[in-house]
Amino acid sequence: MLKSERLKTILQVVKTQKFVTVDELAQALKVSDMTIRRDLNELHKASKILRVHGGAQLLSDQTRTEKSYEQKREIHSKEKYEVAKRACNLIHENDSIYVGPGTTLELLVANLKVKHLRIVTNSLPVFEAAKNNMNDYDLIMVGGSYRRISGAFVGALANNELKTMSFSVGFVGVNGIKDTSLTTANLEEGQTEGIGLDHSQIKFVAADYTKLDHSDFHQFYDLRNVDGLITNRGIEPELEKHYSQFTTIYK
Repeated sequence: MLKSERLKTILQVVKTQKFVTVDELAQALKVSDMTIRRDLNELHKASKILRVHGGAQLLSDQTRTEKSYEQKREIHSKEKYEVAKRACNLIHENDSIYVGPGTTLELLVANLKVKHLRIVTNSLPVFEAAKNNMNDYDLIMVGGSYRRISGAFVGALANNELKTMSFSVGFVGVNGIKDTSLTTANLEEGQTEGIGLDHSQIKFVAADYTKLDHSDFHQFYDLRNVDGLITNRGIEPELEKHYSQFTTIYK
């Protein structure tokens, strides 16, 4: 089968099944897993499918509008929990940490085991998760203009508050990472997260593997300027090699 025919067949299978694995395609087309991965990457770069861990899914299944934080909690929850648990190991007693908005970061503060911390956030869901942690943390909620869809406080008030603070460690989430670009859906939210990182001695981005090689509306930070990308152990070798050019991978 010619490559052009193979790509056409793969695209048709994805459209029909909505999601397909690399193994399924390799068996059906009688080619190697590596060949299928290259084909899927090519179709992804052409914006014809969405490349996800272990396979591909229909691009049109991905809503073009920003999902609410309640909706995001239901997506890739196992992967987010794995990232959150890995991030917990990078926090130490008596740290002052900045935690940006994001459902992975909600899981991070909910699962913290260290006893003494100062947690600063501009995310109401993150604040609530930290408040419900069994440890009695020193919590600071940064105010500003409220974005109901993400639960984040943003804008000049939030930015000015964060500029007066300094943190041992900062954590942000993303809607996507494309090469060196950390991206999110909203410009103001990205600006506030960027300030939180700028005022952190150590900077981390927490993103499960489905966020890699994918971008959203606003680029708010450069991956080369963070100290580490916290992701899943199951990250594909090609992606790990690519992103390890820009920062340290924690998995």
